[in-house]
Amino acid sequence: MPDDSDQRTGYVDGEVDETLPEVVRDFLESGADLEEVRLNERGKWTHEGLDFENQRIIDLFSRSVDRTDGGTWVLEVGRFTYPITIEDVGFFVERVDRSTSPPTLKLSDDTQEPLDPSTLDYQPGGRLYCTIKDGDFRARFKRTAYFQLAELMDETDDGRVVVRMDGKTYDLGDVDKMG
Repeated sequence: MPDDSDQRTGYVDGEVDETLPEVVRDFLESGADLEEVRLNERGKWTHEGLDFENQRIIDLFSRSVDRTDGGTWVLEVGRFTYPITIEDVGFFVERVDRSTSPPTLKLSDDTQEPLDPSTLDYQPGGRLYCTIKDGDFRARFKRTAYFQLAELMDETDDGRVVVRMDGKTYDLGDVDKMG
């Protein structure tokens, strides 16, 4: 995974990401700054700090998220590539369809894929993640999806939180460390 230490959009390790399209690299190398488009940790899109309100734009952006080989998060819209800021992850789990086995995830980019429960990762503060897109990305469960999956969660006698599905048990961690 690329280093995310440089917070300037389009830069990796202090240098312009060489895997960005030439026109974007030239723009950044000239010293110009991009207007910030950000996907926050809760899955909301902003432009220069203001929330996007047009649902069609939000949906377009959510379907257009990608990452360059150099590690820069971008929007890929048609032939245009625009570097963006991602606070946490580029993809979110919107819903979980538990009528399938394994459950099917409805993702923020309007795709669906089966959940690989072995990739579930619970973090303090109620943040649940899994790996998607053949292991290339992580997705964070939004509130609705989290509660849909929580119906499969249980606490064991020794204080562990587990998910039970398809006759298997997947350990998410110690309940005391999940607050």
